[in-house]
Amino acid sequence: MRLKIAGGRLFDPACGWDGEVGDLFIRDGRIVAQLGEVDAVIEARGQVVAPAGIEVRGQVATYGLDFLRLTNRGPSLQELGESYALLGYTHVHEPLLTAWTAGYVQRQLAGLPVVDTSASLVLNLRELDLWLSSPEHLQEIGQTLRFLLEATRSLNFRVVEPFVRYRQDFYAHRAIDLDRALVILADLARTTGARLILEASPEVLRAGLPDPATFHLAALGPALTDDDLITAALGHLAAGATGDLGLMTAPPQSGSPRLPVRIDLGWYRALDLNPPPDEAAGRRALALALDYQGSGLAFSGAGQALAPVGDYPRMFAWLGDRAARRRDWGEVLGAREYTLSEWLWATRTLPARLLGLEDRGRLTPGARADVAIYDLPAEAPPSQWQRGLGRCRTLLKAGEVVVDNFSLVHPEVARATYYRKTEAEATPMLAEICQFQSRRWENLWVPAELGGPWVGL
Repeated sequence: MRLKIAGGRLFDPACGWDGEVGDLFIRDGRIVAQLGEVDAVIEARGQVVAPAGIEVRGQVATYGLDFLRLTNRGPSLQELGESYALLGYTHVHEPLLTAWTAGYVQRQLAGLPVVDTSASLVLNLRELDLWLSSPEHLQEIGQTLRFLLEATRSLNFRVVEPFVRYRQDFYAHRAIDLDRALVILADLARTTGARLILEASPEVLRAGLPDPATFHLAALGPALTDDDLITAALGHLAAGATGDLGLMTAPPQSGSPRLPVRIDLGWYRALDLNPPPDEAAGRRALALALDYQGSGLAFSGAGQALAPVGDYPRMFAWLGDRAARRRDWGEVLGAREYTLSEWLWATRTLPARLLGLEDRGRLTPGARADVAIYDLPAEAPPSQWQRGLGRCRTLLKAGEVVVDNFSLVHPEVARATYYRKTEAEATPMLAEICQFQSRRWENLWVPAELGGPWVGL
């Protein structure tokens, strides 16, 4: 299929396009430089033509979310997939997959329609505590983790609790404090050759990251429990760390109290899928987004409970429109207004690079033709961001029209789950870990029929 997107305002921060009027050509699902003849033309005069969105922290398949869905406190997988597509997104990354919940999470991701998916493997450092303190085991730990990454069909590593703690005094000798754990994790990141994702917390932000360029600070918003932590986060970003915002919805309306939904994933603390809103942290998260002036901060929400996908259009407007911030938060929170290219960098270009999706987040020849077209004229004021960027007029995924005239027209479009191929072999360390956990290592594999279709990177 040969397509031409005609006369659009082309935006691609990766190559410096900032609204230049031109045509975009697509052949067999890829963007090409030029075509003499085409099979169809998509008229885009006056419209924004940009890469499709990539969600770096879409909490859509975390173990336990079905409890929220059963009580009508969360959208279904069908609703989530369609909502992302109507926003102009084609890829969603699940942040919380563990070795023990991999099968469940991957099956849930396979049920998410329209969009492609991937997931982070969350490391539980308590399972590695006997080896982490010994530098001579570093290479075997790295090989074990690389094996688990492919075995669970995950894309990257994440650490929620960068420490080892036990409630029983008997195990006190196996504890590893935060500062020591961060040094070990930086060494592991260099050993595995991949940036390690740390879920942000006040303790992590106050700590000194030993090698900031080896870390990505995820969901910064909920961690900003006081004003000094904004400065700490900015310092880590300036030193070479990357991060994602973890924005939260505006002050909640009065209503029934929010009940916690705590899930035991084998960590020191249970995971609360329905945490109470923190208005002050929400303001600080937005202030951080406005204060930061670099290229290492991606857009994200703080999870389905604190940042529903349906609220993303409002969040987009907060970044680009002071009046929208005053309307929803009662104050401007900063004079800065994002440009459209800055918003695209945070929602497309940088997320593609963070996830290693080399052919996404750009419009240059060779890229997969994931293209979003928005009804936002050149003369549109910032007040139109919420409506203009919150409704994708046309969405193409690998050259196929998925959304047309603001409606989902191809919900059965092909989708896939992406994971990292490492070809690492199982280690004696893994067998010993599984012995302690009363698990068999071969049961960690996610079989092909459990999810997918799969694409290994």
